[in-house]
Amino acid sequence: MNLRKLLLGCCSILLINQASSQQLTFTRQQMREDADSFIHIIQRVSPHIPVKKVAWQYDAITFMKKAAKRIDTVTTDLSFYLVLQELLNLAQDQHTSTWFPQSEWMQTQSNHYNKTRNTFKMAIPNTYIDGQYIIREAFVALNDTIPIGSVITHINGQPVDAYVKARVGGRNYSYDAKHQKFYSGGFFKDLWSIFSDSLTLTFAPPNQVAKSYKLPTREFTKYLPVKFKYGDKTKVEFWEPENILYIRLKEMNSDSVPFLEREIAKYKHRVNEISRIIVDFRENGGGSDTTWQTLYANIIPSSIQYDLKISSTQASSTKKETNKMLAQLGLYNLIDKPQVIEPVANSLRFNGPIIVLFENHYSSAGSAMAIPNASKTDNIHAIGRKTGEFLGVGFSPVLYTLPHSKMLFRVAPSIETTHPTTPVALMHDELEQQVPYSIEHFKLISAYEGALFDREFLLKHDLFIKMALTYK
Repeated sequence: MNLRKLLLGCCSILLINQASSQQLTFTRQQMREDADSFIHIIQRVSPHIPVKKVAWQYDAITFMKKAAKRIDTVTTDLSFYLVLQELLNLAQDQHTSTWFPQSEWMQTQSNHYNKTRNTFKMAIPNTYIDGQYIIREAFVALNDTIPIGSVITHINGQPVDAYVKARVGGRNYSYDAKHQKFYSGGFFKDLWSIFSDSLTLTFAPPNQVAKSYKLPTREFTKYLPVKFKYGDKTKVEFWEPENILYIRLKEMNSDSVPFLEREIAKYKHRVNEISRIIVDFRENGGGSDTTWQTLYANIIPSSIQYDLKISSTQASSTKKETNKMLAQLGLYNLIDKPQVIEPVANSLRFNGPIIVLFENHYSSAGSAMAIPNASKTDNIHAIGRKTGEFLGVGFSPVLYTLPHSKMLFRVAPSIETTHPTTPVALMHDELEQQVPYSIEHFKLISAYEGALFDREFLLKHDLFIKMALTYK
């Protein structure tokens, strides 16, 4: 089914329950002006657009212009709202998104959209591993059990990769540079699929023939019973007899700074007992850079200098980049100056190994990689898994408003370009050591009875901690 037919179908589904959305508030010319304004702003302000065009072979502006043409067939406010959301998604940048407060028109359409989105209850527990979507938790599909390790091969009769490629504007995706494709564990839930009452997915269990299932989207997925708990929170613990100082930070919330300073200071008199420090930034979606800077300042032995280069488009700077690659990308210089983090007076001044864990991190949590990446010969090391996102240090997004819908949205005006070797390297998504996935580990988690972030599980079973305990 092509996208045009799908959008028209989406609107017809909503006709009964959302009659108030079946109006066109704006003229077609006004809608085109909003779309053109958005594309113009993104192209003028976002440095990620030209970089991704080369690094990912992804021409976001061309895709946006194609999406904007669907305004010619828009018949409802909601379908115009979907076009605007698609334009945002096509930037493939989590810092390019709507912001608050929204206009009355935008809020009305958002409410209509979310009313349907909230009825989409299907959730397929999978993890993208080396080009494939692998089931990490067993569940029931119709009368069959889909076991851990099964591969999702098709959706609605299409290979998953082809399905994703045709619907890049449907949601935010990560990018796999190795296999040169977009991916997301939530690929089945996007701007348009939420209007479908069912989706057909094909699973290939280990050593079995693949089989397709028409799964209802309005019903919760039936997982097999498990006893594990997440039990996750920001904390500072001293593990004995291993003598590990474990610092877990769930988010870069500046409100956590007093807690971190107080709890870390408790071990000042025991620093000689500490064999290594593990800082756990996994699943940290970001917040304030001050949080990670303060954390490091409370444990490092001496000042850390790290290079920092930030670039933008001509919209934010008039100083052309002198680096040949950056100049060819049309980038301009904002900052090119070493930065320093100094230990605070009460720092542990720990000279032993400091291992920093990263997985599913973003925004300021991604910026925190600057310290372990500052030197290959210091005592701070980053291990974890790639995100497929553009990370690094940058300036806060800038807010813009469209002329007619009054959609308020933000755009990241900068990109970190420290040590520019290749366009892909500008993702700043590399770690010193990658933690591999394990099907057996997925099975172990499903059978575990306890909290996954408790000391017992972390020390005995967690793949990241196991690597951190021996990494040099």
